Amino acid sequence: MKLFLRNFVLYSLMIFLCILFIFPFFWMIITALKQPEELAFTIAFFPEAPQWIHFLEVIMTDEVIPFFPSFRNTLIVCTIVTVLVCFSSAMIGFGFARFKAPGRNFLFSIILATMMLPQLMIFIPQYIMFAQLGFLSLEWPFCYLPWVVTSLPGWAIFIFYYRQFFAGLPKELEDAALIDGCGWFRIFWSIFMPVSGPAVTTTCIFLFQWTYTDYVTPLLYLTSEDQTLAVQMMTNTKAPGVSFTSMIPHIPYQMTVGILFTLPLIMLFFFAQRYFMQGISTTGIKG
Repeated sequence: MKLFLRNFVLYSLMIFLCILFIFPFFWMIITALKQPEELAFTIAFFPEAPQWIHFLEVIMTDEVIPFFPSFRNTLIVCTIVTVLVCFSSAMIGFGFARFKAPGRNFLFSIILATMMLPQLMIFIPQYIMFAQLGFLSLEWPFCYLPWVVTSLPGWAIFIFYYRQFFAGLPKELEDAALIDGCGWFRIFWSIFMPVSGPAVTTTCIFLFQWTYTDYVTPLLYLTSEDQTLAVQMMTNTKAPGVSFTSMIPHIPYQMTVGILFTLPLIMLFFFAQRYFMQGISTTGIKG
């Protein structure tokens, strides 16, 4: 009886938490299916007549938002950051994990200390630096230079992650490669990277998600024509044929864009969750 009661309480709590976390997305769906007039003049939880046409208007026309150009810009920024940060962080983490050099631990401590800096505090000097270099408001494709510059040194959190992962691999791997005449970059690229698939997948998921949902950085560095979908959704979404000064709200269309914006992240996680869990579970705490 005690076991049944404990399981009942546990599963009830889990169901409640699932409903609690899913409810915002459910609210987005029912709001996206409402007519704009329903939000302006009536109070109803469910839409009177679901407006599935909102999704077609967002995708097929540019009256609501330039969806595909904005989505393309988002994917370009995500690809640049994901590829460069993943590669550079892995190479730096490999160096900290496998090289025994004087001052290695001190340098690694400095890198870890940068994780304590608030992101918003870094934006100001970065913005001034890029403004002086002339990187702001450049034409496509040079408008993505700020992401290239900030991604090449790697990110501290992923340098730490790869350092812990590579430190847990056996030393015999590199010893055998050195005996066969391999250089260190060949060892890194041909031996250590192929066995770090779960770590790479985990890094790519986090990088893609963080960059995909970033609002402040594109707002600072990109022009309105090259903006990402996150910025366009918050600033430029409008109801077709309705001005911004009208009493008719554009919230249903904003929620529609939000649903389409969220779906790639959900699909990415479900397709890669097995590798994601492997990356989390196999990362050691050695070193």
